[in-house]
Amino acid sequence: MQLNDIGRRIFGEHSGIIVPLVVLGMLIALLLQLTSARPYTASTRLVLDTPDPKSRTEAMSIADTAKAIATSPALVRRALKDAKLSGAHAVDIAKNHVSVTGLGASGVVQLSVSDGNAAHAKAIANALAGRVIETRLAFSRGQFQIVLPQLDERITALSDQIADLDGQIDSLNVQAAVTGSAQAANSLRARRDALGTRRDSLAQQRGELQSERVSLLSANALRPSSSVISPATFPTHRDPGHWLIDTILGGLLGLILGIGAAAVIEAIRPTVVGSESVAETLDTPLIGELPSVYPGEVASAREDLTPLKARLVVAGEAAGSRLIGLVAADRSVDLWQLATHLDASPVPGGSAGMTDPDGLRSGQPEGRNGVRVRPVPLDDSHVKGRDGSAVVLVSPTSIKRTELLALGNVMRLSSTRLLGLITYKVPHTRRWPWLAAVRDRVPVITPD
Repeated sequence: MQLNDIGRRIFGEHSGIIVPLVVLGMLIALLLQLTSARPYTASTRLVLDTPDPKSRTEAMSIADTAKAIATSPALVRRALKDAKLSGAHAVDIAKNHVSVTGLGASGVVQLSVSDGNAAHAKAIANALAGRVIETRLAFSRGQFQIVLPQLDERITALSDQIADLDGQIDSLNVQAAVTGSAQAANSLRARRDALGTRRDSLAQQRGELQSERVSLLSANALRPSSSVISPATFPTHRDPGHWLIDTILGGLLGLILGIGAAAVIEAIRPTVVGSESVAETLDTPLIGELPSVYPGEVASAREDLTPLKARLVVAGEAAGSRLIGLVAADRSVDLWQLATHLDASPVPGGSAGMTDPDGLRSGQPEGRNGVRVRPVPLDDSHVKGRDGSAVVLVSPTSIKRTELLALGNVMRLSSTRLLGLITYKVPHTRRWPWLAAVRDRVPVITPD
């Protein structure tokens, strides 16, 4: 099965289901958008203690970091507490009402909070911005706050040891100066020199630690600082509604549902669409296709019936049939008017057939072309191989496959000679009566 056949079966045959569902989906989406309460949004701009980004990728990374912090339910709960608001809906606010976006390739991010109350939106946005900065500083400068006290503690301990050694060295110097024994003086000087060497080692260690402390302080002083650039202000207008996007999405949802319903219907009761497909299913030649067979519409297309009459005459003469019966696939269709116009249509190279429409019903002899056309039901005795008669099936261009196969089985069981097929298009107003009612109710505006 080709894609165009699938498209004709689904969209062509079930547009009466698909179109209303699309319109219904759009109307529902538009109604929900118009009736829903639109919130207020308060926005604040802030910078984190990160270096200036050199590319848009780095800027997006900074914005993602801020978003990850701001959308934490625990942080939102603390921000609500700071704003003196209830934290019962902290999870919902963090998930659906907090957004963080980067501003271009800069390191500035915009934090927005939406709420039905404008004052609440402003308070939450400002409190949450402060919490984001506090959390970021606690994370980025936490190591500094731990390392600096440790360095100070080690430097103080070394200074105490060095001071103790200085006292011992001074004491040994005094003892060496007042002693009268040269051997004792040399022993004291040896101990002093050992203590001096140890003191120099400790002084070197203290110098290295002091250098590390200075470097740590310098790096922290050069680090960018986090701050709020622009605090949130009181929003005066509600957020604009996304009615166009929601309407389009509603229409797409209706389209999906409509296509799904049409596909289910076609899977259960497939439709044969197209004149060639109907003829191929019945294994019979296609004689012609008419724009309509309904009363009042055949006469307007009478000029198109001459070629069709010629093909009917050729088929009847080839089958040796003096009478061609028109069998309607749709029993609700009356073929008398079509048969009348076909019978009265001239044949190329000959004269017109019977011009009296009542002659078809009264059983008068056939026209001068030797072939008569009249509608017959399948249970008519003339279509069962008698009187040299044969039938032509008149079917819509789209018909349920089960109905078409059942019709073919009836013809084979009744030994009916099927000469060919004539198809016609069914207007949408006849397929879906509600469409005609809607069309009739729409006022027609004419220019003066």
